[in-house]
Amino acid sequence: MLIKEVCKITGLTKKAIEYYEEKGLIAPKIEDNGYRNFSEEDVKRLKEISLLRKLGLNIAEIRSVLDKENRKCVLSKIKYQKDLEMEKTWRKQQLLNQLIEGKNLDEIFHQIEYIDKQQTIKEKLLSAFPGYYGWFLAHHFGSFMNDSILTEEQQIAYNKVVEFLDSVENFRIPPELEEFFEGAASYIDTEIMENITSNIIQAVEDINGYIEQNRDALDKYIAYKNSEEFTQSPVYKLQNLLLEFQRTNGYYDVFIPNMRKLSPSYDEYYKKLERANEKFVEQYPEVSKWYNK
Repeated sequence: MLIKEVCKITGLTKKAIEYYEEKGLIAPKIEDNGYRNFSEEDVKRLKEISLLRKLGLNIAEIRSVLDKENRKCVLSKIKYQKDLEMEKTWRKQQLLNQLIEGKNLDEIFHQIEYIDKQQTIKEKLLSAFPGYYGWFLAHHFGSFMNDSILTEEQQIAYNKVVEFLDSVENFRIPPELEEFFEGAASYIDTEIMENITSNIIQAVEDINGYIEQNRDALDKYIAYKNSEEFTQSPVYKLQNLLLEFQRTNGYYDVFIPNMRKLSPSYDEYYKKLERANEKFVEQYPEVSKWYNK
């Protein structure tokens, strides 16, 4: 069908359709007479583009949605990014109210700086690591980003964290594992991500209680992870790739040490995590090889 009819069906202007074509979001067939011939699939795609634009997605975000089979994961990650932006705006609105009420300017300025820095780390974690893994890291470390930057050591640590996230190499998933990675992500949403983060923190707080309450499940989990079936699975291969990526790109040498300096609450959590790992290995010595690979 011709562009005039497409405009009627989609509600888009001719200029908008040409813009999306220019950006490579659609590619209608060009007939010998030079007219564009839009297929039903082109129209369907334009309707989706129009909807995503109305929902506030930019061209790059729309392209990432259209290019992925697992749209749920991509959209969930974009929504989380939008949530961060909304949270940042809401917090600044509260500071604007304080300014109207005549609160101390220096204190408000300090709070704005901190909000910007806190959100920067979450956003950079989200973009520095692939798919739901970056999403998980943003959730996980974001829960410890409530401490103000009060010392020079914290400011230096913040700068190093940002520098690390800006310079870290892209993690490339091999083609043979990409389908599995995307498929696994289709089961993840914000609520599940928050529950995972919360459960990890609770387990670290009381590792003995966690082991006691989940002993049967842990026995089965450990048996599976030590089995040949697991070592032949995509999960095992992906896990090892991520671990190697973290070891060789400064995650353990740069990012974690500076996160501990930046956030006292994360430092406290990390100490508890180390103690929890020690107790876990005491009760399940066979898992020690997981930490020494």
